[in-house]
Amino acid sequence: MNAVADQLEQIPGVDRRHRFGDLLHERTNFRFMRHRKRMLIAFVAVIVVSISSLLVFDLNLGIDFEGGVSWSVEMADSKDASIAAVRDRLAPLGFEDTKITTTNNAQANTTTVRVQSAEIANDPVKQVRDAIAEAIDATPAEVTADAKGMSVTFSALGIHDADQKKVESAVKKVDGVDAEVTIVPGTDGSNVIVVVDEMPASERDGVTAALAKYAGREVSDVSINTVGPTWGKEVSKKALYALLMFFAVLAVYLSLRFEFKMAASAIIAVIHDIIFTVGVYAIVGFEVTPATVTAFLTILGFSLYDTVVVFDKVKENAVNVGGKLSYAGMVDQALNQVLMRSLSTSLVALLPVASLLIVGSFILGATALEEFALALFAGLFIGTYSSIVVAAPALCTWKERESRYAAVRGRGERTRPNISERSPLRVENVNPETGSKVEWDATGVPGPAAVKRTNAPRPRSQRGRKR
Repeated sequence: MNAVADQLEQIPGVDRRHRFGDLLHERTNFRFMRHRKRMLIAFVAVIVVSISSLLVFDLNLGIDFEGGVSWSVEMADSKDASIAAVRDRLAPLGFEDTKITTTNNAQANTTTVRVQSAEIANDPVKQVRDAIAEAIDATPAEVTADAKGMSVTFSALGIHDADQKKVESAVKKVDGVDAEVTIVPGTDGSNVIVVVDEMPASERDGVTAALAKYAGREVSDVSINTVGPTWGKEVSKKALYALLMFFAVLAVYLSLRFEFKMAASAIIAVIHDIIFTVGVYAIVGFEVTPATVTAFLTILGFSLYDTVVVFDKVKENAVNVGGKLSYAGMVDQALNQVLMRSLSTSLVALLPVASLLIVGSFILGATALEEFALALFAGLFIGTYSSIVVAAPALCTWKERESRYAAVRGRGERTRPNISERSPLRVENVNPETGSKVEWDATGVPGPAAVKRTNAPRPRSQRGRKR
């Protein structure tokens, strides 16, 4: 009896603080819903800080979104590069407002300088690209231009009814351009390839020469990429459509699987996660590329996973609401029951992403993966957080406004709570066999109800007194 009583005195969250072993063995008894106001403050704070950082720092949109011209060159002899020094070289050419970034590859011991500028007016490359697009009945966004020094290669893939003579005639209209046009038939349209060995002089040549001289390289070593702003708008539009479609499908599925209030709470949590991730990008200053958009759409699934797990347990435990158990108390039970599973799943998913971000990007210099890895890391982290701090409190507050749950609101706050069903210390205050209430006994464990006698007691025998 004393050993069992000692166990009752060791219930975590009731008679002592939680320990790490309670989390590992799923004996937690946290009162999450008691701190709903603090969770609301944290939710608002994350939204405000993320939006403020977006307004102050702005996103570092890649050339695929803004359009324009980008130059990249690798420094010779493992030299270091300074953004201020590069800007001083470009300022006399009228490119003082360009975006300049440097990336270091620790493994190869090299530094790459990248300069990004808005589209140049009266640029021969732009004129040739527009002429090709008009000749093949396409948009300038569908024509890409890759340059190496003075040579530029234009390509458009999957073009139907392409006429080589028409393309050649259109390109010849650009002054000083002598191009070789090739049309390669394919399974889904033809590929139009236009090669210009030497482009006419333009403002981009000054930037190319300045970067080559600063890096100690030849002009042909400077890579030039040209993207039209129309293509950037198309990418943004498609990303927005994909996001809206995701929310629509999510709302329908969760409404059918659970209920509309759970679907709305989950969408609020997902929007919170997206705003937080965008704020992280604004603060860190990583470039936003199409790979970043892909990562954003990927983290939506991870973010939603924990919320669905929590809501599934909430739906399962909802039948226990009543008596001394309020809806908030039931949500606390559900969160404690799935807490260790959610943390373990998120930790296992975060480890490879963290290695990709820290080891791959920062140590080994695989910078091409840093945008994707950062979005995944931030999304996985905030997804686990939002399922507890955003989705569950929003659902609980909404559901407790219903009449059937409002009647039992606040009950059970002063009673000894139940522990997770997986815990060896689980104690019920209701007899599972009879359904009758069992009172707590401060000196021991609650026992079964007293059994009434059905017959008269047997008389005690009289013993004679020994003489």
